[in-house]
Amino acid sequence: MTDRRKAKLGPYAFILPTIIVVVVFWLIPIGKAFLLTLTNAQLLAIGNAKYIGFANYAKFFSGSDLLSIMKATLIYVIFGVGATYLVGLLAATMVNRDFWGKGVARALLILPWMVPQVVLVIIWKWMLNPKYGIINFVLAHLGILPENFSWFGNGSFAMVAILIATIWKEYPLAMLILLAGMKSIPNEIYDAASVDGANAFQTFLRITLPSLRFVTTILVLLLTIWHFGNFVIIWLMTQGGPGNATATLTVFTYLNAFKFGDLGYGATIGMVIMVVTLGISIAYYHIFIKRTEASA
Repeated sequence: MTDRRKAKLGPYAFILPTIIVVVVFWLIPIGKAFLLTLTNAQLLAIGNAKYIGFANYAKFFSGSDLLSIMKATLIYVIFGVGATYLVGLLAATMVNRDFWGKGVARALLILPWMVPQVVLVIIWKWMLNPKYGIINFVLAHLGILPENFSWFGNGSFAMVAILIATIWKEYPLAMLILLAGMKSIPNEIYDAASVDGANAFQTFLRITLPSLRFVTTILVLLLTIWHFGNFVIIWLMTQGGPGNATATLTVFTYLNAFKFGDLGYGATIGMVIMVVTLGISIAYYHIFIKRTEASA
C-alpha cells in the first residue's frame, strides 16, 4: 500500500471502531424497535406477532390517555429542569464564595448526586409518609398540611413529591457544571466592576449570568434529555398514579410493554420518545447553542 493511500485510509481506520459501536448498539436496535412498532407483538407471544402497519401509532395519537400523558411529561420536564437549574445556580453561587468550611459545604451539597435512585426514593417516601414522615410532621405542626396527609393520594401533590425528589437528586450536577463555568470567569472583570461601584447583585446580573450563557445552554439541554428519559424515580414513587397523573411517556411505555404485555405498542411509545427528544435536541442546538457560539 502506498503512502498516499495510507494517508487517505488512516482517518477512516481511526473512526471505524466508533462506527461499528454506533451501528451495533444504536442503529440496529433502533431499526429492530421500529419494525416491532409495526406489529401486534405481545410480550409472552412475540413469535406470533403479525404486521399491522402504523396502527400502533394511530392508536397512540388518538388515544384518550394522550393528553394526560403529555401533560404529566411536560410538567415534569419543564418544572423539573427549571427548578433544578435555579437550585444548582444558587448552590454554585454560594460555594463559589470564600468562607470557612467551604470544602465541607461542597461535599455535603454534592452528596445527593452520589445516592442511588432506589435509595433516594426510599428516603423521600419515608419523609413524606402520612403517619411518621418528618416533612408531614413539620408541615402539620405549622398548620400548612392536615394531619396524616397523603402526598400520593392526590395527582398534583404526587407530582410535586416526584419533582422534589428529582430536584434533590439532580441539582448537584447543575451546581458542578455552573460552578466550573463561574471559575472560568476572569477575576479582573469582577475587580473592574467593583471599582465602578457595582454591588453583588449587579455583578451577578451583568457579569456572572451573561458569562454562563454557553454553560447554561448545554446544561439545560442535558437536563431536558435526562428528565424526558427518567423512569426509576417516578415508577418507584407512584408507578404513574394516582390514575395517570404522574404517568410520563417513559412510565407509559413500561406499563404497556411489560405490565399489559403489549410489546408492539410499548415500542411505539418508546419510538415517539426518541423522535421527540431528538427533535428537541436538534431544534435547541440550532436555536440556542449555535447562536451562543456565534455571539461568543
